[in-house]
Amino acid sequence: MAKKSAISGEYIITVEDSGTVRVCKIYDNVKASLRECATAQNFEFDPEWTTRQFGSKLIKEFGDGNIAEIGEYTIVKRDSGSIETYRTYANTKGALREIAAATGFDFNENSNTRQNGSKLVDFINGSK
Repeated sequence: MAKKSAISGEYIITVEDSGTVRVCKIYDNVKASLRECATAQNFEFDPEWTTRQFGSKLIKEFGDGNIAEIGEYTIVKRDSGSIETYRTYANTKGALREIAAATGFDFNENSNTRQNGSKLVDFINGSK
């Protein structure tokens, strides 16, 4: 269960009851995220593919049915045919650094992931 969380742009930061910090990115630019995922997997793609074509081909190659989990990326094909992508970061501290840089949060390299994650959530939510 989540103790606290914050949304900053495309990122969702969650601090679990155990103190574990998770960072997920829900992409606004789905086609760019599909390119990112394909490149990470050395999957050749046609830049002319539509988002639906691209997502469907990745799901066919790496997934089952309407979903593919490819490394840190998850690609979902909805009943309407639309494609959604999100990424759950394995390098949580690196993701927190990214968010900190974008928000103006002073990331403390001497603190651990749990401390930085908790303080970043508070910062984003306007808490002291």
